[in-house]
Amino acid sequence: MKKFSDKGKGVLVSLVFLLIVVQVPAYLLSPYGTVGLFLIGFSLLLLAVAISKGPVTALFWCLPYLFLLGTILFYSHLSINRLPIAPIGIPLPFFLVYGLLLIVLIIIAGKVHEQFMNQQKQIVQLREKIRQFVAVDPETGFDNRERMKLEVTSEMKRIDRYGGAFVLLFLQVEHYEEFGKLYGEKERVHVLSSIAQVLQEMLRMTDRKFRYARDCFAVELTNTTDASLETVIEKLRERLKTHQLLNGKYIDLSFHIGFVLYDGSSFNVEYEELLEKVESEMIAHAI
Repeated sequence: MKKFSDKGKGVLVSLVFLLIVVQVPAYLLSPYGTVGLFLIGFSLLLLAVAISKGPVTALFWCLPYLFLLGTILFYSHLSINRLPIAPIGIPLPFFLVYGLLLIVLIIIAGKVHEQFMNQQKQIVQLREKIRQFVAVDPETGFDNRERMKLEVTSEMKRIDRYGGAFVLLFLQVEHYEEFGKLYGEKERVHVLSSIAQVLQEMLRMTDRKFRYARDCFAVELTNTTDASLETVIEKLRERLKTHQLLNGKYIDLSFHIGFVLYDGSSFNVEYEELLEKVESEMIAHAI
């Protein structure tokens, strides 16, 4: 957080420095009337481009601008000038200094752009960290997907070290999006909370429950084997097949279910591989 604050101060200092330096060409150009105002205005426009788009884009427009303006200024000062160009009352050496100063200002503005973009990246990273720290899913009260990764990975490491087993089980609501469109937002939230309540009542306190996706729950069944898993699935089938709507009517629900056993033989299996195995199982199993 301190590093982020320091970078914010750095951007502010750079902006203040740029605003101070911009006063120099503005002060020198102010006596030249309309031409001076034009040069000041276009310079400010280029600096705005450099801050918003970066120095490369600003220089892309700056260099042709300086070349064209310098050419017009050069021919307007020639005594043999036969072009229909009125003399411009800005000395050529002064214009050269102006051009060099403008390029320097664009480079400084580019640094401001770089600092600003880095700060924006940090803001995005901080928001992501905050999102991960907010571990509870508000609709179900279960831990979210980010928390699930931490908990399941930790349990995998514990089993790799000390032995044991657990089952990772996915429960996906079929036609979830269609349900929301048909019955509305309140019923969508209600069905989620109802399923969460059933899982909370049926499963042990030591079993970790997660909201894996919008339509999918995940459960880490600790100290569970394939033999006892069938009993768990059968109980889930009985409790979840019928759902009572808020208006009192009953409807049938269907689910896809997937599960995988993690034990000592699963050593060196990565978390992502474990998820892939469970998701592939969901195609073949329904309750």
